[in-house]
Amino acid sequence: MRPIVIPESHNYIAAFLTLACNLRCSYCINKFETGHLEKDRLTGKQWVEGLNRIQSRDDLPVTLQGGEPSLHPDFPFILNNVRRDLNIDVLTNLQFDIEKFMKQVDPDRIKRKAPYASIRVSYHPQTMKLEPLVKKVLRMQEAGYSIGIWGVLHPSQEREILAAQQFAKGKGIDFRTKEFLGVHEGRMHAR
Repeated sequence: MRPIVIPESHNYIAAFLTLACNLRCSYCINKFETGHLEKDRLTGKQWVEGLNRIQSRDDLPVTLQGGEPSLHPDFPFILNNVRRDLNIDVLTNLQFDIEKFMKQVDPDRIKRKAPYASIRVSYHPQTMKLEPLVKKVLRMQEAGYSIGIWGVLHPSQEREILAAQQFAKGKGIDFRTKEFLGVHEGRMHAR
């Protein structure tokens, strides 16, 4: 198969391993599918074959995301078998067994020089507890993973996100926010 050359004008590469998620946030941007989200999913081998065709630059990683990418049954296989010269980032809610994950995936596989963490954990206060999440992130940091937390400043939880940011930063975790883009209570929130 021919390589997939990413144009210089592109600034993000997303690979949605699955749209399935183990959380049910009311504001989820992927909440458009009402059917069985695992149907017709690519195998890990198919993902690796496709991703390995990508020709990208060092500052443009492929971000494995979803839904929740760790729900793909071949998630560690994909991480371990994508070409080593292709930078990989992960966008996750981290609601999986991190000890098992750390035995399967070396921290250097998901680490690159960048102004933000290679593993970006999305914090959703509507469906997650902050303290256990912070403990997991700290454990992975100690093991050498490039990991941080991100929270969307949704109007219904902005105060909670900002308080969580202060708590996490106090523990030495990079916690960043993103503005909410979408409709809430009939009002469009956009740049």
